[in-house]
Amino acid sequence: MFKETELVKEKIKYNYNELYDKHNCMHIAFNVNASFFMQMGVAIISVLENNPQKAFSFHVFVDTFNNEDAEKLKTIAEKYKQTIIIYVMDMQPLQGFHIKVKRFSRVTYLRLLMPKVLREIDKYLYMDADMICLSSLTDIEMFDLDRYAFAAVSDLPEAVEYRSNFLKLKNGKYFNDGLMWIDVKKWNEQQITEKCFEYQGADPSMFLGQTQDILNIVMDGNILFIDRKFNVMSEDTELKDAVIYHFFGRFKPWEMVLNKYDKLWRKYLTLSPWPDMPSELPPKKPQYYHDYKKIASINYSEQKYLKALNAFCWYSILKIRLKLGL
Repeated sequence: MFKETELVKEKIKYNYNELYDKHNCMHIAFNVNASFFMQMGVAIISVLENNPQKAFSFHVFVDTFNNEDAEKLKTIAEKYKQTIIIYVMDMQPLQGFHIKVKRFSRVTYLRLLMPKVLREIDKYLYMDADMICLSSLTDIEMFDLDRYAFAAVSDLPEAVEYRSNFLKLKNGKYFNDGLMWIDVKKWNEQQITEKCFEYQGADPSMFLGQTQDILNIVMDGNILFIDRKFNVMSEDTELKDAVIYHFFGRFKPWEMVLNKYDKLWRKYLTLSPWPDMPSELPPKKPQYYHDYKKIASINYSEQKYLKALNAFCWYSILKIRLKLGL
């Protein structure tokens, strides 16, 4: 069931590292659908810009893609003299998994199959595409995983308490699976993929999310918990301390700019093959009405009252349009 030849429908490799050696580079993996290539591309560029002397191999797991975006990844690999590999996966084995949050797809479950496909490497870093790297990743490579299959960061305190209670976790711990430093051999020895697949067809009411809940149930705290600076999910950590920032939640930097991290994301976008986004405001469309409420709140807290009033007016207008179907 988990043979690479059966899971991978197509494999495309862009290798511009003349000294490429799969055992002498850092491996980073993503799972995305066709609409999220730009965000992933920005994440990749942020890694490369902050680790200029390092060799990387990026593994991109997808259900489908368009040729234009694939060419942009090729451009990045060529520019930075690195390796990017696209794996077009057979999604049929994942059809039994639930989708709890409508904006997600079953592509998120591809992270459960990565250790089966990447058997020939020792360790890799899984990253969500809505992240940016802010400094060196050397410390991550130095982690001693000991007996653990992977390392991750604890979720936000309120999420840990609520979700660990909801899922009835014995250890009372709950990690965010947006970033995982994975030992491939230990993952496979502990049959983590197989244990996760036992939850196919389970009642969706058992879960609050997708892979993250399943992985937390399977591991129940039996992972290496690492410092929050490796997966910063709020603005509490100063920029100089953060290694990886996670655009956690509904407000995203490709829709609007609210803080210094959003501005940094836009900076890395300008270095990418994708078009720049000059406007810091989201589109004035009904589906973005919540965003304008958030903008109004932030401007008000910063005593920018005219901007706050303008944003609140647009929040009201767009909300009315949504209700009227305009």
